[in-house]
Amino acid sequence: MEIELHKRLEIIRDKKNVELPKDIVEKIKIFWQKQVEENPHLFNGEVWSVTKFEELKDRLRLTVQKTNYAHYLYDERVGLEGNLACYNLNGGILLETLDKKYIVGEMDETTSYPRGLQIPGGNLDQNDIKEDGTVDLIGNIARELQEELNLDLFDKSMIPSYKMQYMELPEGRRHAYSPKLKGFLKMTSEEMKEYYEKYKTYLKENNQEVEFAKIHFIDKENVLEELDSLDNPKRPYLRDLLYMDSMV
Repeated sequence: MEIELHKRLEIIRDKKNVELPKDIVEKIKIFWQKQVEENPHLFNGEVWSVTKFEELKDRLRLTVQKTNYAHYLYDERVGLEGNLACYNLNGGILLETLDKKYIVGEMDETTSYPRGLQIPGGNLDQNDIKEDGTVDLIGNIARELQEELNLDLFDKSMIPSYKMQYMELPEGRRHAYSPKLKGFLKMTSEEMKEYYEKYKTYLKENNQEVEFAKIHFIDKENVLEELDSLDNPKRPYLRDLLYMDSMV
């Protein structure tokens, strides 16, 4: 479920890590081994799971504990309930070009979500945790944006403005907290397409990871028709997010 944010967002790290029963740990281990056999590019890195969500008078507070990608992927593809589930925290940014098109990335075949459509962003890592235990989500989004599209969130000649505007909440079997920035790109879709192709060439020539095989530009005025015309798998939040923003 996608909502519009009207309060400040605060994210705090709980120093405890997620603890799972031994039988669940064993099931996840067997599942992960099979996933790696099918896709050797998978990496069991750290993931941060929301263990408490509080709506306070002046802010929303999320408390997170560390788990791993195997736990997240098992929950997504097999399913876990209650406090066994991985309520994954990840950030993203919905970018709008000068000619009113949304930027949507198509994941490369080497990723865990081949051909999948999503906005730029990703999971937290230890670098996003400050010394006081708070989480620098904007810094996380900025890093992911730089890695995926070679765009500098803090360069106003590229992105004149942005704000924390949306967040996905868990719904049904979808266990995710996904705060998202809305940003405006100082390029047309054609300019961005050319810019990205040059960046992708650079990544390949230097044997660096390409996360987006290509980028799609979804017209704000025909957002559902254009998104639905693509047969790619889509992140569950994507349709609601684009439609919600197109109505603003």
